[in-house]
Amino acid sequence: LQVTVPDPRTVALLFQPVLLRCQFQVGTPGPPPIVTWKYKSFCPSPTSGDTWGGPESASGGGDTLGTCPDSARTVRIVATKQGDMVTLGDFYRGRAVTIRGGAELSLGPAAWGDSGFYICTVTSTQDLQGNNEAVAELVVLGET
Repeated sequence: LQVTVPDPRTVALLFQPVLLRCQFQVGTPGPPPIVTWKYKSFCPSPTSGDTWGGPESASGGGDTLGTCPDSARTVRIVATKQGDMVTLGDFYRGRAVTIRGGAELSLGPAAWGDSGFYICTVTSTQDLQGNNEAVAELVVLGET
């Protein structure tokens, strides 16, 4: 199993549709794998004390998935796809969010709280070898 995100960093405008691409190759044919997208917020900013470091901290090399523990972040399931059925996490119900194609996450219009890391995880009972997840970073910019 090999999971990749072709665009590891996406910058989107507020209220514009966002598509995070995730691709996977399964080594052994079988039932369709389970695709899960999970959201992790940026690390809290040490100076302002707020819960989001913002794009400045991310682009300045200050934030990667390893720089602060998950307990300091907001972590939630965005959506899970099994076969043709997509189940949304509680926070995303009522929004235009879905998993299209094999594993592409469509967020509909971007909202302020959407900036962060999105982890695409593919689980296959037929293929347990390889790398089963990849990370996409999303920065949502406001209108100027």
